[in-house]
Amino acid sequence: MEMGMGWKIAMAAMMLFFAYRLWPVAKHWMTNGPKGSTNDWMTAAMLLGGVILFVLILIKLV
Repeated sequence: MEMGMGWKIAMAAMMLFFAYRLWPVAKHWMTNGPKGSTNDWMTAAMLLGGVILFVLILIKLV
């Protein structure tokens, strides 16, 4: 089903409104939120690498 141009403009306007409303909260979290240690970042990188490796293995099996 094709959306009309009016609906596309309305959706784009809503997304911009949401981004505008979320900006102050995101800025606050960036300055006052918890900071990750080196160990935290290494754990996140290893988990992400494991997921990527798993997906690559699944792709090779198909």
